[in-house]
Amino acid sequence: MKNKKLIDIGVALAKGATGSFSKEESNEKYREQLNKLSGSEDGRFNPKAFRRNQIEVYEILEEVVDMRVEEGIKNRFDQYVDVRSVKFGDQLSFLPESDELFEVSEIAGGTNNLNRQKLTYGKPFQATTGWEGVKIYEELERFLSGYIDWVELIDRVERSFQNKITEKIFAAIKNAYNSLSAPYKYGGTWDTEQFNDIVSHVEAATGMKPLVVGTRKAIRKAVPDFVSDSMKDQRNEDGYFKTVDGISFGVIPQAHKIGTDEFAIDDNFLLILPNGNEKIVKLIFEGDALIKETNGQTNADDSQEYTVRKKYGVAVATSAKYAVYLLT
Repeated sequence: MKNKKLIDIGVALAKGATGSFSKEESNEKYREQLNKLSGSEDGRFNPKAFRRNQIEVYEILEEVVDMRVEEGIKNRFDQYVDVRSVKFGDQLSFLPESDELFEVSEIAGGTNNLNRQKLTYGKPFQATTGWEGVKIYEELERFLSGYIDWVELIDRVERSFQNKITEKIFAAIKNAYNSLSAPYKYGGTWDTEQFNDIVSHVEAATGMKPLVVGTRKAIRKAVPDFVSDSMKDQRNEDGYFKTVDGISFGVIPQAHKIGTDEFAIDDNFLLILPNGNEKIVKLIFEGDALIKETNGQTNADDSQEYTVRKKYGVAVATSAKYAVYLLT
């Protein structure tokens, strides 16, 4: 593939694997090559060079946007979000796993007089995908002067999509846990007995030792009954107890809702998950990111517009055995 090396640098930057170069060096190399291709080499913009290469520029940026957004979400939520990519028009169906056990009956020796049993599975479900996008613009003079920093532009687009997807993930989780009932949902102040009770239900239902995740403010409220000096030192160093009564805790990175200082993730709940292979949230990316340019001459103010779009959807496996501790 033409310009594969340039795409690989952008992908490596997204993964943080920049080889023998520092992140800053790799970022600068990527910027130089992209500017050369876009006609902004050495700070001197060449409209003809950009016109010749703009389709390639957009294809590179589309691939890098896809990889950065998807890798960023995986790195942030890998413990409980199953991230999949499909082609345009394709759909994935998920069959909820059964948590039933077979009934074991007493029988007489030498006989097979048993009722046969079959596991009951839940209904298949899908994540409904839809287009979401962002439209950005620059003054024509800045565009013609080569002042558009494509790397910075893509960084901001990437972070914007990640924040929006974070909002959608937690909106889906909130809608799902509203349907939970006892013993998989409890609301109140922190109480170790209630915590151990709800954790034990998840463990009994799944056969797995649970993992608890929440924002930093949420998991700071989880405090063991007994705290040694070494545990105090560890909490002071990390900001929270990594283990409470033998159960591991992990931090969900907080995010802001776009354009505000309002947090995207509630600070009042702990998500108690079976620590296995089943991830309760399904995030589906359909097709590739698409970048479309509006020529500056068509706008009354001569501004240059770019639309970046991605198609994705989120669903939660409501039949999965997980629990929520709502803190007050």
